[in-house]
Order: sequence, then structure tokens, then C-alpha cells
Amino acid sequence: QRASADEIKRMRSAYELAAEAHREQKRKSGEPFIMHPIAVATIVAEELELDDNPIISAFLHDVVEDTDYTVEDIRSRFGDDVAFLVDTVTKRKKDSYEHSKQVDNYRQILESVHYDIRALLIKLADRLHNMRTLSSMRADKQMKIAGETDYFYAPLANRLGMYQIKRELENLSFQYRCPKDYEFISGQMDLYRQENEEKIWEMAHKYIDCLAGYGLKVRAEIRYRTPYSIWRKMQTTGSDFNHIDIKHILRLIYDVDSQENELRREKAMSLQIYSALTDNFKERPGSVVNFIDTPKENGYQSFHVTLLTDRGTWQEVHIS
Repeated sequence: QRASADEIKRMRSAYELAAEAHREQKRKSGEPFIMHPIAVATIVAEELELDDNPIISAFLHDVVEDTDYTVEDIRSRFGDDVAFLVDTVTKRKKDSYEHSKQVDNYRQILESVHYDIRALLIKLADRLHNMRTLSSMRADKQMKIAGETDYFYAPLANRLGMYQIKRELENLSFQYRCPKDYEFISGQMDLYRQENEEKIWEMAHKYIDCLAGYGLKVRAEIRYRTPYSIWRKMQTTGSDFNHIDIKHILRLIYDVDSQENELRREKAMSLQIYSALTDNFKERPGSVVNFIDTPKENGYQSFHVTLLTDRGTWQEVHIS
């Protein structure tokens, strides 16, 4: 709905060119190759919410690398901006590499940030769809691609503040690198949800009702830790699954009604919510972390506190 008629026409034209260029090609799964550019363009449009030129470039991101079309062909039909983005995400074919093919590819991706962050986002969308469809690849290719994703693409998404994509990439990578661990922890987390979700929502509604009494309106969201996150915690603490204390996070989310002095208003609102909650629920000593004044390296901002539940367990609450 946010694209004009002319932009939609250009996107349709990009799809038609990609469909023509890839018409004889198939993916390892056996499906037509064009399904991959369509999926990447959909991620760019819907999950990353970018505009027409990155979407067009996502449709065309493999055309120069895998077909006879050139960057100049792209430029003549879609202009300099799309040609630049497609050229930036196209792997360079060389007779020899300065370090290795993979390292040179990483360097090319990272160097693109000096020119345009959109190229990085298209590469992340490309990798995300490849990981979502990795089951069709040979086991050795799965291990290679999953390892690259954990080493390079998930940390890149994290540094860009794209938490949901980072979490998904990490977890998909873990699924292929450590399938037995992934299956065990996934099963345990399914049981944990079944046994605890109703109780977690009961506490969430108590927090919401408590805050409403102070004139503070929030909505709640439960975020379960991924199998990868649980596994990493098990490795660093030497604990088994049952002794990992925080398996979910409860987010209390409020709206900021003005962009003016937004950071100051966020802090003030978070402190009001924190004060109201700790007037009514016991706080774990030393549990407050203020990521509003001191954001994480990736730009993450929130106010964390751990509260005692009615069942005598600790609940980590993120006020955002």
C-alpha cells in the first residue's frame, strides 16, 4: 500500500526480468529458481520495510551472478541506484583471491556499508531465505552455510540492531550445526511453554492491572528464549536445561506519544512503570539494568528488572 502505481510497475518489471533470466534454472529443492528472488524481495518489502529500489534489487540480486545479463543491462532498465545495489551484492568472480573466496566475499559485503546500508540488508534477506530453505541442501553444504551464518551473518544482523533476524539466523544455524542438541532443547522448551504459559499470562495481567491503577497503559508480550540461546547459556554456565533460570522474558511495552525529547520521555516513562511495579511486587536486589541511558553496542534500549511472582519464582521484565 505504500508504493505508487509507477513503483509497482517498476517492481513488476523487475520480477518479469528475473523470471525470464532464471527461467531454465532450478533450486536444489527442485522448485523454479525464481521462487528465491521472490522470497528475498518479500523479506525486503515486508520484514525490512524498504522501498521500491531495494525491492527491485532483491528481485534481481542473482541475475548478474548467475545469468548472461550484466550490470549495464540493469542500469539501462532500472537506473543507477538499482544497478549500484545489484552490483554491490553480486559476488566478484576472480582468477585468484587475496585471502580466500569466502574472506574476500565478507570484505566486499562489509565494505558496502561505506556506500549504502541497503546493500547489507539485501544480503541479509538473501541469507535469511537460504537458511529457511537449507533442508534441501547436502549435509556438508548445510554445515558450511550454517557455520558461515553463525560466524558472520547473525553477528552482522545484531550489530545492525535487527534482533529478530539475528535470533532466527542463530537458531537456524544451530539447528543444522547441532541437530541433536537443537531437537532436545526444542522439545524441552515446548513442554516448558505448555506448563507455564497460562501462569506467565496471569502475572502479565496482574502487572497490566497494577499499572492501569497508576494511569499507565502497557501491553504485554512473552518472548521465549530460543534453543540456541538456551544452549549457549548451558555452555557458559555448565548447567543442564533444568537449571537455566530465565527461559522466557516478559516485555511490558508502552507508547511514546511524541517524538520530541523521545529519549528523555522513554526514561521517564520507564521509571514511572518501574516505580509502580516495585511498589507492589518484590524486586530482586541488583537486578535493574538501564539500557536506555547506556544502550548496547547494537543500539538496543530497554529497562530491565526482575520481580518475584506469586509462585515464588523470579520473572525478568523488560520495560520498553
